[in-house]
Amino acid sequence: MYSEINESGMVFVADNALYIEKSDLYASLGDCVRSVEFIRVKEDRLLFVEAKASFANPNNPNGENVSKFQSEVDEVCEKFIHSLNLLSSVVIGVAGNVFDCDFVLPNSFSLVFILVIQNHEMKWCKQVQNRIKVSLPKHIIKIWKPVIYVINREIAIKRELVVA
Repeated sequence: MYSEINESGMVFVADNALYIEKSDLYASLGDCVRSVEFIRVKEDRLLFVEAKASFANPNNPNGENVSKFQSEVDEVCEKFIHSLNLLSSVVIGVAGNVFDCDFVLPNSFSLVFILVIQNHEMKWCKQVQNRIKVSLPKHIIKIWKPVIYVINREIAIKRELVVA
């Protein structure tokens, strides 16, 4: 089991975490499936954590930037959805218990999707968060009721997700 995970220039706390991006199951699926960096249990929350060193500025009205911004949002949404599906396939037994770690799920939990963008301004993070909320399929929101956060490294340190 990992105690720390290094991604996008940040060191994440990884107690009771599943480094899904590095799992054999994920590697065996090929290019059609995308993944967040890791899934971590923190108290009664199941955190799906995606890390980015940078992200398009949501305030830049340049046509190319607008499409890049939406493309990056779509990619993050896809990673959240695919990772949720992958974990669910293991939990219900379709993929078997294939994770090589001591990752333990609580009996009940709330689902949290977190995107950490290393040096993004917090005012930009809110705009990215809002776009992710409207870009996720409505059935994901209704069925799973995820809480969605987009934060920068500074806030991730305060929330004890990233090591200072």
